Order: sequence, then structure tokens, then C-alpha cells
Amino acid sequence: MASKMAGLGMALQEPEPLAEQFSFGDHEETEDFSLVPVSSNENIYKEIFIDFENADIAVVKVERLKNPHLWKRYVTERDLMSSQRTNIDPGFKLNEKYLYHGTSALKSYICEEGLDSRMSKRGCFGKGIYFSDYPRKCVKYAEKGESGASFILLMRVILGTPKVYEKGKKDRELVREPEKTSPYTGYRFYDSVEGCPVNHKEFVVYESRRALVECIISYTKKDINKPLPITQTPSTAKKQLDSNDLDSDFSDSDNEFPERPNDLHGQDGDSSEEENIKVYSSEANNVGVKTKASNESAEDLLTRKKEEFRRKTGVMDDYVVDHYLLKGNLNVSKAIQLYNDRSLDEEQTNEDESPIRSTVEADIALIANKPEQPTPGSPAWDTLSEADKEEVIKSLIDDFLNVTGLTDDDGYARLRLSKVGYNLDLAVLSHYEEISSDYGNV
Repeated sequence: MASKMAGLGMALQEPEPLAEQFSFGDHEETEDFSLVPVSSNENIYKEIFIDFENADIAVVKVERLKNPHLWKRYVTERDLMSSQRTNIDPGFKLNEKYLYHGTSALKSYICEEGLDSRMSKRGCFGKGIYFSDYPRKCVKYAEKGESGASFILLMRVILGTPKVYEKGKKDRELVREPEKTSPYTGYRFYDSVEGCPVNHKEFVVYESRRALVECIISYTKKDINKPLPITQTPSTAKKQLDSNDLDSDFSDSDNEFPERPNDLHGQDGDSSEEENIKVYSSEANNVGVKTKASNESAEDLLTRKKEEFRRKTGVMDDYVVDHYLLKGNLNVSKAIQLYNDRSLDEEQTNEDESPIRSTVEADIALIANKPEQPTPGSPAWDTLSEADKEEVIKSLIDDFLNVTGLTDDDGYARLRLSKVGYNLDLAVLSHYEEISSDYGNV
């Protein structure tokens, strides 16, 4: 493992040579697969532990998957890609990375079959297998395993030459790698996709053979109240490790699960509206008007905390207030600290004479500039076509996600909105009530 990036998490490590990691004896060739425990003294365990610690997730155990069939499939694809691409472009690089993948498939299915792109449904970047460099994004799509522990996959992924989308951009119609536009060098198609629909990066491949399950990580979520990090980059990773300034967030897409539910993005993808409705229906039905820790209604609780935040910061914009309260998990002190930290960053930016609008301000401007639209249930609503109605709903979903900072979990947002007649304020309120009951911040 590359020592220069040691201590910064698995996503920043250079994948080990396959020949070293996967050596099968003759007797192992007859086995379907084996799971080998990874010692806490091994480097791979230590780097995984760092990533999970930063995401407020406790590692229970790490097992390395050895499956000769999946290994050979991956190696064959890797060698074929390398040969084909370098013939066209001598400068081509395989760009192998360690990434995480959440799955609700049975552990035995994953061990036997790996991931299957044919089962993928549509997500932010079409029908592909989605990965993240941040394990917290995978949590919602992980199934409970033995002893109540859930698991996330550490994957070795061939990204090759990716098409990199600007932050906030999506391309839902993709069914394979996007085609390059002329003039271009090398192969006619990109090899993968990299994008950031909201806060965290997504990496997508459209061929199962380009992703190999390296480890199965059993984990439990920590019962602590700590915000989770915004997108981590190599330059900020060490700082984040030291500060643990984390900000809650999950997966960035609206894929659907197949009949046999599987992964972060389809079988190999994120959750869909359909599956999110299954996942969240019971909890959404339980959203009440009272918080669990007191007789104070969720609405009164939110109003009180918003007033306190306004009084102490002087901020009057509802969007900004909601944004930082949610990031602080309804803890006013933490919300104020997050807001002040952001303000200091902006002052430093201005001193450097490189004025860059914050993401929050850009989101506010985006919402403020949207034209008024009929709300569901209003007289004007019935005059709209079905296509126009869906566009309005999608706009409300985007606003919900922007306000809550939940990334691009469209299915969850749609469910929250539908439960309250697509009233954005009430949808955000019901989400706050869940946060407050989960963390006890009332």
C-alpha cells in the first residue's frame, strides 16, 4: 500500500497488485469463494477504520473476499482494457481506485456473484453501478447481517478515463458510458462517470467486470451527535481527519432496487423512489406532531430553535437558518458554530481576493430565481399537464434536498413531500422531527 498517503483512508490509497493479494492454490480453485478475516494490524483495516471513523460508523469486522471466478473476470477485463486502449492511446491509464458500495443484497449473493450491472435501474447518471469514496453515503442501502451488523463493500474499480460532470449536473438517460465529443483522443467512449449531484462524489461504471469486491465490512452506526463531512479531497483529508468536522449525508441518487434488492444504485446502484418508499414508509407513517422527548410539537420546536438561531446570528433568511440547523442536527450551538466557520472561510476568501460564492448562497439564489409555480392541490394545479405537474414536483424535491442537505435522495424527498400534500415547509418539518427524535435534540 502506498505509504505517502497512509493514514488518509482507503479511497486515497493506491490499490495493491492483484497478484499479491489474490493468490489461489490449486485446492482453492474448486471453491466458490472464501472469506478471510482481515486483522486490525493490517494496513487495509487501518485505512478502512479511518474512513468509517470519520463517517461516525464503527467497524465490526473486515473480511477479504476470495472468489476465483470474480477475480479472473476482473483481471481479464482489466488486461483487455489496457491492451485495447493503449493501442489507441499510449498514454491511457487504468485508473484503478478503492471505492465503497452499499448493498442490501444477501451477503452470500455478493460473495458468489459480485455485482451485476444488468440489474441496475436509473440513477443520477443512468443505469450503472455506483460507488462513493465516503462510506456514510452507503449506509442507507446496507442490509443487516449477522448479529444485527450491516455491511458495506470495499471495491476495486477500474475508472479508466472518466467523464467528469460539474457539480449539480446529472445525466439520467445514460445506459452505457457517454460518448466523447469531437475532437477527442483515444477510445470513442469514456470508461466511467464521475459527478457530484449535491455534496458528495459518485463514481459510476456500466460494466460489472470492472468492479471487484475486495472486502466486506461489517459495521454498526455510532449513536453520537456529530455532523458529517462535505466532499473530501486529498488536500482536505488530513485536516478533516484532525478536526472530525462532519456533516450528515447519504447517497446521491434515485435508482430503483430490483426484485431481489441489492445495492447503492440499483443492484448495483443507489436506492430508487420505489425502494425508498418501502424503506421509509413505516417511519414516515410514524411522523407525528409531537416530539418523543416532550409534549412540544415539532413545529413549535423548530420555530423556537429558528428564533434562537436568528437572535444569536442576526440571520433572517429562512433557507440559511434551516440549512444550518439541520446540519447541526437541531443543536443551535452547533448550527451557529457551523455558520460562523463558514463566515470565517468567506472572510479569508475575500482577503485572498478570490471571491467565490458559497454553495449555500448559490443554492439560495437558485431557489429565489425560480418562477412561481402552481402548488399541488391548488386550482391552477388541475390546469397543468401530467408532464408539467411532474416538473413542479421535481422542483419541490430539489428544494427539499437543498434545504435539508441530504444530497440527491429523490425517493426519500418525494415520500416526505407526498405525505404532507407537497408542502415544502411541512416536509422539511417532518424531517426535522425525525432528526430530533433520532438524536434526542429537543
